[in-house]
Amino acid sequence: MVIKKTVFFILCLGQLFACNAKDFGVCGKIAPIEEEDPITLIQSKLKTMEERGELERHNRELQKKTRTAIERPKPVEGITKTTKARVFYYDPTYVVQEDLKDHQGRIIHSKGTRLNPLETVIFSQTLLFFDGDDADQFAFAKEKLNEKLNEKLAKSSVKLILVKGAPLALSEELKIPVYFDQSGLLTKKLEIHHVPALVAQEGMRLRIEEIKMEEDV
Repeated sequence: MVIKKTVFFILCLGQLFACNAKDFGVCGKIAPIEEEDPITLIQSKLKTMEERGELERHNRELQKKTRTAIERPKPVEGITKTTKARVFYYDPTYVVQEDLKDHQGRIIHSKGTRLNPLETVIFSQTLLFFDGDDADQFAFAKEKLNEKLNEKLAKSSVKLILVKGAPLALSEELKIPVYFDQSGLLTKKLEIHHVPALVAQEGMRLRIEEIKMEEDV
């Protein structure tokens, strides 16, 4: 009897809600859920920027940043002017981590073999790392170039590498290529912390000399 009353109550409650239900219609605009094409979105954004003149301004700023990065790269961090002369060496020997094979599968160098590139390749150039914004160091670089000329050696036997400064401007002034140690790749590898510094081959190692300028004595 209880069950019959419960079912009857549920049916009556359902009909009560059904009688009071109303259709309120559609509120707002209904649109299908779609993901906008990224290419179309980008093209629309570029068109809007172009119409507002923002695209041209953005291109000018980008060109300016690129030109600045080329003409005056970011200085190498952690490099200071030499206050105490020192000479140290870099050994380029490395140990083969796994068997090196040729295209036919023949072992060229076994794992554990010690290899030194200087055994097969002569490092004929002298590298001079310096700060191009430092007048004394720039004068020192020109002096080293003149020394090589007096020795009847080509200017190219000295490779100038900046850790700070404007490589293109100095290249034009000196009439030789002037390079830049991007991100400190070479100075970190050679553990150079002070400039000017000269790097040259001595036996099976590279001799590195951080030079204290005479003007500082």
